[in-house]
Amino acid sequence: MSAIGYQHLIGHFSLDVRPLQTPATTSASVNRRVDAPNQLLFPKNVAIEESPVGHLEFALKHEGVNLEVIDAVFEHISANDLVRTLESAPNRATIRRACFLWEWLTGQTLSFPTTLNAGYVDLFPSDTYVTATRPTNNPKFRVRNNALGNADFCPVVRRAAVSELPSLAELMEQAKRTLETLTDPVLYERAVNYLYLSETRSSYAIERETPSSDKQERFVQLLRRVGETATVSEEWLVGLQNAIVRDVFSQEASYRTSQNWLEDGLGRVTFFPPPPTDLRQAMRGWEAFVNDTTRCEHALVKTACAAFGFVYLHPFLDGNGRLHRFLIQHVLAPSSPLSGGALVPVSAVILKNIPEYLSVLTGFSRPVTELWRYQRWDVTPIVVHSPGGRAYRFIDATAEVAFLYRMIRLAVEEEIPGELAWLSGYDKAYQQLNAEFDLPNKDLSALIRMIQSNKGVLAINRRKQYVHVPVSTLDRIEQVVREAFNPVGNDAEDVEPDSDGGK
Repeated sequence: MSAIGYQHLIGHFSLDVRPLQTPATTSASVNRRVDAPNQLLFPKNVAIEESPVGHLEFALKHEGVNLEVIDAVFEHISANDLVRTLESAPNRATIRRACFLWEWLTGQTLSFPTTLNAGYVDLFPSDTYVTATRPTNNPKFRVRNNALGNADFCPVVRRAAVSELPSLAELMEQAKRTLETLTDPVLYERAVNYLYLSETRSSYAIERETPSSDKQERFVQLLRRVGETATVSEEWLVGLQNAIVRDVFSQEASYRTSQNWLEDGLGRVTFFPPPPTDLRQAMRGWEAFVNDTTRCEHALVKTACAAFGFVYLHPFLDGNGRLHRFLIQHVLAPSSPLSGGALVPVSAVILKNIPEYLSVLTGFSRPVTELWRYQRWDVTPIVVHSPGGRAYRFIDATAEVAFLYRMIRLAVEEEIPGELAWLSGYDKAYQQLNAEFDLPNKDLSALIRMIQSNKGVLAINRRKQYVHVPVSTLDRIEQVVREAFNPVGNDAEDVEPDSDGGK
């Protein structure tokens, strides 16, 4: 077998890029292209020019657009080689796309005075990739630039990740209809408040942190203002970071100027974000991507690329995860039909699907961190080599888009109806118990929450906290709570009586 296309270029120039998921090779055992799970197989006699430009053209034609590899290989392919190939075949789509990419990514100009008459060709094949809603034409190379982003930050998303039934718009309309079943304005406002509280607590819980009441309220107030800021900027993000971090010592005045990293419980580095020397360019591109309202108008794709792109860039020393989940709400807000400030509790669903969430995150962090070389020195790792910011600027966000869609769908179809049912059951139980017993409001509220979270049973250790309340009264409270939350039949036989919990 012989490597061809991107894999050949990676090996030939020893490119410092992430491994390909499906490298292309030639094989004597096939007589046509075969898409195997971990590689692309082509016949030995496949047409390819044995030169770096030839392998680049082959890759663009058969393997898609890998901006990370292309950007790296342009440090080794000369402008003259590209121009000579274009002059020999001025109408060939692959060389025109390669020449456009060279100018777009390097910021330099190819000397090619000839005027081309060929028809325009898409930079990204629209049958394979989600592309810009309003592409721009490059008349020099007759290329239609339909990239989702810009040369400093350009995520790619394959169409396979975009589910059509139900679409994001349909899911958001479903959420709206569910919330509108609450015709009482007071109850609707309570439901909205609860969604904010649930989103806040869940986002902190994902970080294994319990926020103080003051910090919790600040985050809720931030969520209430999602979508208000028209332009995302460093100053705006710094303000958000200052509002949500643990203490004043973690507050920052700008994007980070030092290297940070994540590590596991054994002290092994699990993720290196881009070095600060490359962070500025990447964040400039990321901001432009988020603020551009004309290129990526697909709300799900833009939200996933913006939010996950941010957490991969990790522009602050602290607070990146919470800001990443805040950005899901912020970028999604303009396309949301929900009224009264309601939101979809995405973090609450993520918290219930942590293994899947971590799998998506490590799908990016593990291969990119393997490009780094470092030595462990006391607490701080000493970086010997870094790959720069290229891998972070050109992310394939296909898995991230699919994951976010699934989380939104679960939030709409399960989480919101579940939260509304909980509020309804709580109100029903509280009203009945308040009429039957003369107990303090805080005790009634706590008992309802403890019983419901423990599947209709007040745990033994919880009963000990209420020894001043007659056993018959506690039994009756249990019964009322079970009936309020599950009016069609209550079965608590399988509940462990010594278990405990709290909503």
